[in-house]
Amino acid sequence: MIQLLKEGRTLLVDGPACIHLLSGKASVLGAPVKAGEKLIVRGGKRMPFEALCNAEIELVMGESASFMEINGDAIPPSWRGAVKEILSVGEAKSVLVIGGTDSGKTSFCTYLANMALNTGCKVAIIDGDLGQSDIGPPGTVGLALIVEPVIDLFRLQAEDVVFIGVTSPSGKVDLMLNAMSTLKNKALELGECFLVINTDGWIQGGDAVNYKARLVSLLVPDIVVAIQSGDELSQILAALKNVKIMTIESPGAVKKRDRETRKALRESAYKKCLREAKVRSYPLSRVKIEGDLKIYAPPEFQRKEMVDKTLETAPTRYEEESGHFLLVLGGGTEEIGSDLERRVITLRKGDERGLLVALESAYGNILGIGVLSGIDLKRGVINVYTPVSQVVSKIRVGQIKLDREGNEIDLSQMFSKS
Repeated sequence: MIQLLKEGRTLLVDGPACIHLLSGKASVLGAPVKAGEKLIVRGGKRMPFEALCNAEIELVMGESASFMEINGDAIPPSWRGAVKEILSVGEAKSVLVIGGTDSGKTSFCTYLANMALNTGCKVAIIDGDLGQSDIGPPGTVGLALIVEPVIDLFRLQAEDVVFIGVTSPSGKVDLMLNAMSTLKNKALELGECFLVINTDGWIQGGDAVNYKARLVSLLVPDIVVAIQSGDELSQILAALKNVKIMTIESPGAVKKRDRETRKALRESAYKKCLREAKVRSYPLSRVKIEGDLKIYAPPEFQRKEMVDKTLETAPTRYEEESGHFLLVLGGGTEEIGSDLERRVITLRKGDERGLLVALESAYGNILGIGVLSGIDLKRGVINVYTPVSQVVSKIRVGQIKLDREGNEIDLSQMFSKS
């Protein structure tokens, strides 16, 4: 399909689609597009394609793709004003962006990064949105350098990734704060750079307010950019202390995505990271298992006798850590006694299958992700479906559950019931 786009007009393309600029010049979120270039719009994403002069475009539309033409630019004046002010302040070295779900945070971060590149800055970005992560797989926070204009952060190569293992920070606040701080320090190690920090859309409730306030206090950004369409960020902004705040509007051109669309975006990311995967076995004696499912040394004999008596059944494995027990049961429906005086995590045979994991090297960096295929405690091995072929020293287990194809089942229920 050939489309003629006049200078000053914008095409909003909802993927999956391919845009081929046959002639003219265009721009996407501040990134220039030249004649002959082809741009891919992922399913569930919207790309604002602005004509800088009269342009001829070839559109290849996938199933459920669509487009519409609007007069003018999709970038609101408040965005342009904020970016101009940010980049004119020589002391501004880091900008943290907050806003609700589908408020335009990622688009603004992309636009800000591209405009910062135009001033000659070295640019780094931290992606702190667990559920819709672009730089790393879902369930991770990631850091990347931007060395040339970018239209989709999903195309960036990660410098570092920290695995959290869930799609929302609500139950992992301390872990998230530590991860974001670690990545900021890594960004500083990359040298003098302009740092853009994207965050998640969790903004409602006291816990969300407290989390965002702690995040800003910990990362100490020079500027906080708040994107809102009303006053939905008022409580968070009131909680922020000693930081410059810029409030900008959420543009009407932002694509609103339902839960299924957001899930589909995550699944495409899992599948990208699991290409060429196969089942690999790791001896439990050589790798450490950490995260939401840990494997510890067995308890003293007397403690095990007490647990067997309390349960009225013998677990196939029983392990103990300060604060809780891990009980590995058979496939039946044994009832757990309530007088163990500690938090109890029960794992029945097969419960671990499908859990998303990160595989780490001896230096602590993530080599890739995988899906648990099973733990054979008799043989002392853990089986993981993963493309990682390097030597693995640690396997960090999350709560996200997938099937072999990378389709998201949900968060594992065995953690919520523990």
